[in-house]
Order: sequence, then structure tokens, then C-alpha cells
Amino acid sequence: MPTIAFVSSKGGVGKTTSALLLALGLAERGHKVALVDSDPNLPLKAWGELPGRPENIRLFHAPNFQDLPGELRSAKTAAEWVVIDTEGGAPRMGGLAIANADLVITPLAASQLDAREAIKVAGLVAEVSKRERRTIPLVCLFARTPSGVRRSFSDVRAMLEEAGLPALTTALSDKEAFRALFFRGGSLGGLNRRQVSGVTAAKALVEELTAEVAKRFK
Repeated sequence: MPTIAFVSSKGGVGKTTSALLLALGLAERGHKVALVDSDPNLPLKAWGELPGRPENIRLFHAPNFQDLPGELRSAKTAAEWVVIDTEGGAPRMGGLAIANADLVITPLAASQLDAREAIKVAGLVAEVSKRERRTIPLVCLFARTPSGVRRSFSDVRAMLEEAGLPALTTALSDKEAFRALFFRGGSLGGLNRRQVSGVTAAKALVEELTAEVAKRFK
């Protein structure tokens, strides 16, 4: 039962969207998924209250730090995969999520600023790993990335490599279909392709991300 925590030291990097997309990708493969929303704004709770949520995704809400331990225990008994979304810039909440994780994913844009924030998360993961007396792997995920930033990708990837941080091959571009999930609910397959553009390409990206993450647990 893998537990994956999405952690960032800042907001606005696509953390919640990435967590939801991975949960949807795993659910599409037939897995039972527990999606833990530990952002005080509860954006995933809002998504779950819209129509069309897959039956094999269960939501757990932990808007406060004291809620998270109990919700994680419940989530781990309810599903085959646990995906945790955390609040940006909340090291205490992030540290607890990391301590319970088998993999930490830190989303970032193709910018030097976000790369420096990812390095901060790596430092936190190292601290928690030492305290937990086990190695907790970390991987970066490029998210909310516009097209036409190949040079930035190259520069930032080199910066991450120099810091010893691996990055997933899959990069999540900023697609209308991803944003539409939070307005319309459900999954990508349930979106009306006449009303939302890029659904096919969005689904392909999610399948690619899910396969890459799942491969790490084989």
C-alpha cells in the first residue's frame, strides 16, 4: 500500500492538481485510492462534492495539523494507494506527511526560484528520513508548465541534478482540462470534449505520470 505525499515549500506550483491527477490515474487503473486533503482551504473536498467522483476514490479531510494523524490511519486502512496533498509553506504538516510517505513528490515550475524551493523540500525530507531511520525517496515533478520553455527546462534540470534531485520524465503542462476538473468535478474521461479542449492530450499525460510513478513500486 504505497503512500505518496505531494509537498512544496510554496503555494501555486500545481501541487493539488498533481495529487488529484495521480489519484485519478490510479483509479482509472482500477485501484482503490485514498486522497487526503490537508490543505486548510480543502480544494479536494470541493472537487469531491461535485458530481462524477470515481467510486474507487475516497476522500479524507485534515484541514488542521491535529486532524492529519487520524485521517492518515483511516486512509491507510481504506485503500491500496494513499495520496496526500499538503499545504504549501506548512513545514509541520509537510513533515508529518513525509514521515508517513513511501515517496515524496515536489512539484515545481521550470524556474530557478521553484528549483531552490525544491531543494528546501529535499532538506526537510533528509531531516525526516534521519529521524525516521529510513530513506524516504524524493522526486521532482514539473507542473503547470507552459509550452516553449525548453531552455528553462534544461537549465532547471541541470540545477536539480547538481543538487542530487531526480525529476520525473513526465511534465504536466498547464491544460484547460486540468483546470476544468475543479469546476465540473469527476474525471478527465467525464469532461465534455465539446466544452473543454485538450482532454485527449490531458488523459495521455495523466496515464504517463501514473505509469512512471507506479513503476517505482514494482
